[in-house]
Amino acid sequence: MHFERGFTLIELLVVVAIILLLTTIVLVNTKNTRFQAHDSNIQSIMHQVRNEAEFIYAQNGESYSTICDEINNTLNDGGEMGLLEKRIRNENGAQNVTCFESADKKDFAATSILRSRNKYWCIESAGLSREIDNQITTARCQ
Repeated sequence: MHFERGFTLIELLVVVAIILLLTTIVLVNTKNTRFQAHDSNIQSIMHQVRNEAEFIYAQNGESYSTICDEINNTLNDGGEMGLLEKRIRNENGAQNVTCFESADKKDFAATSILRSRNKYWCIESAGLSREIDNQITTARCQ
């Protein structure tokens, strides 16, 4: 008797199923890692926003009056702030940065959504920089 050497259809299907299962596991794990990398970039850019705001504060006679766009509560579109907001929108899926100034323009706070945890990164003029559960509605990280 002469037998052909090779794989049966069932054996090939089992191998393909195992490869697909392993690929799915790897892709699910790397998706979360990508979102964590986006979150790290958002946090870094938000620190740059706070640094730029401090520079503007010193140049504007101790006032944060040009940091936020009060019409839509986002970062001001002009200058360096506008560039930083565009970088954040690229990282977090086109979401704007929420920004509020106090009535006397001596304080401000800004938040951006974090993609991996559905929380927000908040910075404020008092130097605070932390993760919070909800978007801000005032010039403080609440």
